[in-house]
Amino acid sequence: MAAEAGKPDRLSNRDVAAILANVADMLQILDANRFRIIAFQNAAEAIRTLGQDIRVVHAEGKLQTISGVGKGIADALDELLTEGRVEEFDKLKEKIPPGVVEMIHIPDVGPKTAKRLWDELGITSVEELRQAAEAGRIRELKGFGAKSEQKILKGIELAAKRGDERTPLGEARPLALRLIEELIEATPEEGITRIEAAGSLRRWRETIGDVDILAISPQSQTVIEAFQKLPQVVDVAGSGETKCSVILTTGLRVDLRVVEPKHWGAALQYFTGSKEHNVQVRELAQRQGWSLNEYGLTATGAGDAAEGEQRFFAEEAELYAFLGMACPPPELRENRGEVKAAREGVLPELVRLEDIRGELHGHSTWSDGTASIAAMAEAARQRGYSYWNVADHSTGLGMVGGLDSKRLREQSDEIAALNEQWREAGEEFRLLRGTEVEILSDGALGLPDEALAELDVVVASIHSGLRQDRETITERCLKAVRNPHVDILGHATGRLIGSRPPSEIDMERILRVCAETGTVVEINAHPSRLDVNDVYARRAVELGCKIAINSDAHETSGMEMMEYGIAVARRAWLRAADVINTYPLDKMLAALKDRRGEAA
Repeated sequence: MAAEAGKPDRLSNRDVAAILANVADMLQILDANRFRIIAFQNAAEAIRTLGQDIRVVHAEGKLQTISGVGKGIADALDELLTEGRVEEFDKLKEKIPPGVVEMIHIPDVGPKTAKRLWDELGITSVEELRQAAEAGRIRELKGFGAKSEQKILKGIELAAKRGDERTPLGEARPLALRLIEELIEATPEEGITRIEAAGSLRRWRETIGDVDILAISPQSQTVIEAFQKLPQVVDVAGSGETKCSVILTTGLRVDLRVVEPKHWGAALQYFTGSKEHNVQVRELAQRQGWSLNEYGLTATGAGDAAEGEQRFFAEEAELYAFLGMACPPPELRENRGEVKAAREGVLPELVRLEDIRGELHGHSTWSDGTASIAAMAEAARQRGYSYWNVADHSTGLGMVGGLDSKRLREQSDEIAALNEQWREAGEEFRLLRGTEVEILSDGALGLPDEALAELDVVVASIHSGLRQDRETITERCLKAVRNPHVDILGHATGRLIGSRPPSEIDMERILRVCAETGTVVEINAHPSRLDVNDVYARRAVELGCKIAINSDAHETSGMEMMEYGIAVARRAWLRAADVINTYPLDKMLAALKDRRGEAA
């Protein structure tokens, strides 16, 4: 449940963000203007990940310098941080019981359903919702049945199990990078000669516990003191001469360790992990007569070296080489065969960000994007892409104003005109005509086959009904995958990390049919999705599928999320050849299901 307003001097960034998010939830229930809802959601996210205390920003009169905070929200924040309450927000709360707001976070409920349950059945809390479902009262509503009640009960159970002890990668990584940048700026010149994030952040795990940062400095105490005084820090959990643990405004714990240059290699290897990977490496060292810790190697006397002899390593690659193995990329260090592959010299050459030549799933103002097709294309060109697929939503996802066949044809005129401009200018860039077509509840698609047949790239995705039972949602997806015009299966499990669990879809069956039909499987790079995950992506390629990595950008800056998708692919052991949008345009088009590219 969202935090309540209180004494201004006690409101943390997380409290303020929760209050704004709660306002957005209430506006959704009241079916308010979509852009107003988005404004509050964006402001909440910006403040939740803000790298300094919101109260300090307020005191300096700089609230509108926060990304996503316009004048209206800034005025509300000023009132909140001055008075501890906002009159406008209080009036909203009078209209909606707080338990109704809580209900919209139950999987398969959502704002419209919560409002119907409240209006028509008088349900005003999650507990009342559970009791009503168990008593069979919800099936009294038009469009609801026994299965609906079971889904709601399952959703309540899932929500109760939802933990928040780990931080999503998309939140932790920007915070850590900003912290490192500001620590460098806060120390004297040459105060830090080397610094890097380690732990699960360096391995690009989708959620993070604590953040580990390693640094080399001849002035360790100065660095530690500067670290404690950074604006993001609200509490010092522990401090010594070479180590300090702090709590950030977001609640994230960060551990800083200052090490000697000769210990850097072993320390970076040790604190990068994973625990399971390190166990394998330590056992390998022990078999060779060495004990490994974060400082280096010490001879045990069981090998050729004299007991007590020490070896230190300035680089972790030197440590791995001493043990007779290649240095596994951090993304692979999960004890999934990387130690064996490194010893045998068969580690794959993993896909890199610079290998990407274009994207096949992105949105514009024609549906729910915030930038025009021309602006999105320019952002793609600035990234060095040679193609970008306009994949606005189809009908079937009503809340975003999806395109029907008529509007799709109208959009094609704009795309054609832009492509002609680039051709005349001698620019080697092309916009592709596409769609993100909705997979409806019965597996039918949101656009007819004749409309899909005209397009360059078709992405098919499920956005609603994600709590269908395993067999139903699997068959629904398989029907779409078998459609000859569907090229890419988008964000297959439908999860949102930390807020919505994946559907119960049978991914093994889905991936096998994708391999049979030539349907490309998407890694959706948005850090809230990372869908499919690394495990499914690796399995997809093992079965013979190709992968597309897409940022699913809804604004020009959204393309910056591509690095998260690349990380998932690297964790999945993927090479550039496994990813079709590393191909030049003609080869990429020819790799699609019905080989439209050959005709082009």
